[in-house]
Amino acid sequence: MSDLLDIKLIIDKACEKLTVTIRNKERNDDVEGVIAAIEAYANKKIPMIPAYFKNSVVMLPQGQIFRLYISNRKVMIRTSGRVYEVRKNLSELEKTLDQDRFVRISQSEIINIRKVKRFDFSAVGTIGVEMENGESTWVARRRVRDVKNVLMKGGSHGSEN
Repeated sequence: MSDLLDIKLIIDKACEKLTVTIRNKERNDDVEGVIAAIEAYANKKIPMIPAYFKNSVVMLPQGQIFRLYISNRKVMIRTSGRVYEVRKNLSELEKTLDQDRFVRISQSEIINIRKVKRFDFSAVGTIGVEMENGESTWVARRRVRDVKNVLMKGGSHGSEN
């Protein structure tokens, strides 16, 4: 077993449903990765995203992604720990992203609504977005209706986390 985690299986005949408990001193990228892997296994429909950092490729669970955006004509992914490059365009990525988690907010950006700290509706015609990691962005005017529909359909994803 690795130094990263210990896995213990407890067989309990009275247990009617598979239950997973994760114990750690804090919620961090490792915990998020384990949660995402379990969710992906349970759903069997949420693929990981291949992302590049320096000369290595990393398979990112979608639950770790804060936002995907274009910078200097490259598609980037922001997680809590770092920024990765992706070798697909946003339209291709949008097709593989979890529709309950991600929403396109502009031609050049997609956000994970479960990583939003708050939405600011005070500006006329647009929506300000503050992410949990402190980054801020804006919803393009032509995407405001789409974002409002996602929020109405999905309830309080942004404040649930």
